[in-house]
Amino acid sequence: MLEEIIEMGGFFNAVEQGMFVDNGFYPERMGDGIVRQKDGGIGAGTVVPRDQDYMAPVCEHFGYNNLPAGLVKDCDPVGGCTLCNHNKIKFLNELDEDDNVEKRLQDIREYRKKDLIKPETEWSYDGVIQIDMTIPESSEYAEAAAIEICRKMGLEDPEVISMKVLHPSEGTYVELKGKVPFFINKKDLVLPKKTEALSEDVLFDFCKKRVIKVVAGTVGNDEHNVGLREILDIKHGGIEKYGIKYVYLGTSVPPEKMIDSAIEVGADAVLASMIVTHNDIHIANMKKLNDIAVEKGVRDKLLLIVGGTQISNDMAMENSMDAGFGRGTKGAHVASFIVKNMMKNS
Repeated sequence: MLEEIIEMGGFFNAVEQGMFVDNGFYPERMGDGIVRQKDGGIGAGTVVPRDQDYMAPVCEHFGYNNLPAGLVKDCDPVGGCTLCNHNKIKFLNELDEDDNVEKRLQDIREYRKKDLIKPETEWSYDGVIQIDMTIPESSEYAEAAAIEICRKMGLEDPEVISMKVLHPSEGTYVELKGKVPFFINKKDLVLPKKTEALSEDVLFDFCKKRVIKVVAGTVGNDEHNVGLREILDIKHGGIEKYGIKYVYLGTSVPPEKMIDSAIEVGADAVLASMIVTHNDIHIANMKKLNDIAVEKGVRDKLLLIVGGTQISNDMAMENSMDAGFGRGTKGAHVASFIVKNMMKNS
């Protein structure tokens, strides 16, 4: 590309000939070259050189500045600019003496000291939250019902901020805001356990000594595959990066096929991706994976691992899986779980 720019006579000639394009498929132009005239185009004559005696009394500037003899800094003629003489900076609290940052901070200082939490939207600790819901009624009934629902939920000052009729037979989508009338104490919170990953050196070293095979796919009638591919593929930092071999079965894979394939290739683990459904199909599929593995006599030889944006480890363990991974999971987390189990059993 740079060579072609030189052949065209330089950058400005290249721009004039439409060298740069929107489509991003260089060298194809596809008729969408961005063309700008180098002489007499937009902005011509707007750049004016400074006079030789130009002098601005500020010490941070761009371009030529004629510093008179005897001066050390450009801002010396004015006794220093605000960058050098901070006493020249005039700090204004706010125009309204009864509504300013200092007073607002005073009102909430005690909350901060007590480690209290409250949601906020406009001001700190204002308690305002946004909530949305779909109500199967006309907009008039939906608005009134949404406000009443918020009141019954304990929200103060509920207010509809947006409504959209989805379809007369489907109902109305409503967005609201309201205030939460309570605080949460940080000390009372139980934080979710973070998934700890082994160091890359440990993972690489173990996978060199021990060949690990897994079978992976999206279970049931689910066509989602992006998340699972990120866990698998080396280009996303997936388990392939560490030398783990995988057989990818694709989407909408029956539980029986997952287990049969694992047996066929001699896999150490099954990675089953799934979404949480309203009628608990994900729970049924977890139980099927376990039951089929037990039925075929390989449950003690296979790690059954499930994943999805709403899957949790507790959910997985409660339904006979060995582990569950949710939102934010990386390939290193899954690889670490497999390696830790193999270290434990070796």
